[in-house]
Amino acid sequence: MLPSIGRFALFAIGLGSFLMLGCKSDGPSFHTVKGKVELAGGDVSHLAGCLIEAESDTEPKVRASAEIMADGSFTLETLYLGVIRKGAVEGNYRVRLVLSDDDKQAKRRAAKAIDKRYLKFETSGLQFTVPAKEDVILKLSPPS
Repeated sequence: MLPSIGRFALFAIGLGSFLMLGCKSDGPSFHTVKGKVELAGGDVSHLAGCLIEAESDTEPKVRASAEIMADGSFTLETLYLGVIRKGAVEGNYRVRLVLSDDDKQAKRRAAKAIDKRYLKFETSGLQFTVPAKEDVILKLSPPS
């Protein structure tokens, strides 16, 4: 027979294991989303420092974002309950670009490099699904 402290310890461990397995307190699953921006007939490096912002089709408050690197590459992250999580929650997303405010010349260069329609979710025409089977490619055209 186990002493009372031993039984309590076993009970506590068992209860803790049951609660950990039975409850999913981490929230939704996040999937890695990597991609690249391609700028037809233009220099994608003009978009370096700008952001990709992705908004869930079904939950507009669910958004993921990423900084565009000089080669056009990006990796999405999501702010979830005050913590930045790598990746995005499963679902369909529409995309817009957010021009950098850090450098006025860079912002002007970026604005001249792309069509203004890419600055709004409603008009960009850019979208993807998470989880993505391969890297996301966002094809942009220059201003018309």
